[in-house]
Amino acid sequence: MTVAPNTPVLVGAAQFVGREDDPAQALSPQDMLAEVARRALSDSGVEAAAAIDTLAVIRLFADSGADAFASPFGSARNLPWSVAQRIGAKPAHLIYGPVGGNSPQLLVNEFAERIWRGEAEVCLIAGGEALRTQARAAKAGLKLDWSEDAPSAPEDPFPVPAMLSGHEAKHGFLLPVNIYPAFETAFGAAEGWSLDEHMRRIGELMAPFSEVARDNPYAQVREARSAEELVTPQGDNRWISWPYTKFLVSNLFVDQAGAVLLMSSGKADELGVPQDGRVYLHGSADTHEKLLPVDRPDYARCPAIEVGAAHALEQANVTPDQLDIIDLYSCFPVAVELAAKEIGLSTDDPKRLTQTGGLPYFGGAGNAYSMHGIAEIFEACRAQPDKTAFVFANGGFLTKHSFGVYSAKPGYSERTDPASYQRRIDEMPSPALDKTPSGEGVIEAYTVIFDRKGAKVAPIIARKGDTRFLAQISEGLDELMADNMVGRKVRVEAGDPVNRAVLL
Repeated sequence: MTVAPNTPVLVGAAQFVGREDDPAQALSPQDMLAEVARRALSDSGVEAAAAIDTLAVIRLFADSGADAFASPFGSARNLPWSVAQRIGAKPAHLIYGPVGGNSPQLLVNEFAERIWRGEAEVCLIAGGEALRTQARAAKAGLKLDWSEDAPSAPEDPFPVPAMLSGHEAKHGFLLPVNIYPAFETAFGAAEGWSLDEHMRRIGELMAPFSEVARDNPYAQVREARSAEELVTPQGDNRWISWPYTKFLVSNLFVDQAGAVLLMSSGKADELGVPQDGRVYLHGSADTHEKLLPVDRPDYARCPAIEVGAAHALEQANVTPDQLDIIDLYSCFPVAVELAAKEIGLSTDDPKRLTQTGGLPYFGGAGNAYSMHGIAEIFEACRAQPDKTAFVFANGGFLTKHSFGVYSAKPGYSERTDPASYQRRIDEMPSPALDKTPSGEGVIEAYTVIFDRKGAKVAPIIARKGDTRFLAQISEGLDELMADNMVGRKVRVEAGDPVNRAVLL
């Protein structure tokens, strides 16, 4: 088959996992990213470092605005430049990616289109985290130096909209680990599951993921766990935010990195990349839900996943049941449950839905997890050239979604402006928000937040007629965890800064 010279193609991918017990001997973020970049270049089978014109790095959690992950050891002024210096590249464009776990697939989609339009020829994307080393070094009182100057700041072409309001944060919906469990309660209620059935289903969904991680050499923790072990709060597996235990949430404290190399088919021909070493992007899409959780029409649905996945699959001329190799973003069980439902994938064989083993077990390398999913997909497509692969990447609070359909069969579908299909989600009506509610309402979604001493408070999202309100319940928390209380009536009183509710 003749391939147009401007057809984008993936030609190399690599992963790295750090297992150094002594944090003083472990790699810095920039050294780790450079190492995985070298591996991706080597994987292409050609000398391509000097040809790189665009180098992007997925934004570190330390630079993503979350104080809990701020580095006490300094940072690189221009992380893409630091990586380029180490691998002998002099790209014209040094890009620092946006916040969000969808960023790896988003950047593949973006750079593939730039190559197609002739705006780039060779692009390297790398991402990872050294949070495991950072936490261990801080605990040991070490004074590492990860600071590094650069001639200029990186390009930052991807604006990140606000995905959370102060009103939500005040009521306890502040971190992903407090918001995704609320979606979980809404999803279980919509499915009509009893609490026992819901917990059983969560365990049976995620236990096979841990088995995949056990067998993956790049997993940070290679340990399989039973379904019962995952959902039972005992020992180290304490409640984090009900109904999630520690073993059901993303493991962020990892030393992991991944990288992929893209180039035009013409450049791949010029450099001598073997035909059997190439993987093509046949379909792509980027969507987002209503940006603020409080504006979502339905907490048991993700219409932007449905729209984005359908668009990417239609571009690639495949249906969900024709996908052979799949990696779904899996920071929390509900991300897998909702994505599978919206895309049209069965959860009867959970192992089919992950190539890595998932963020709680393989490792959740910050914004960069899906770099590993894409690397796994790339390797699988090269080994099985007749297969079709699919990546779903998610960022925010089930907010931003990116999709890619891959195959070793030559081809490319020109990227459609996301605004053309995003309108369907943007035009969906949202309930009005009452910030000072009083009277009775009905719970739509909720969780119970724990610390090491036990249950602290239950943030709730509730409806009162056509309006929605947020509140906290601080008494009767055991009753909230005795069954799924979505649909239960509450009485609310406005407060400053927090509205208070009680079960009726």
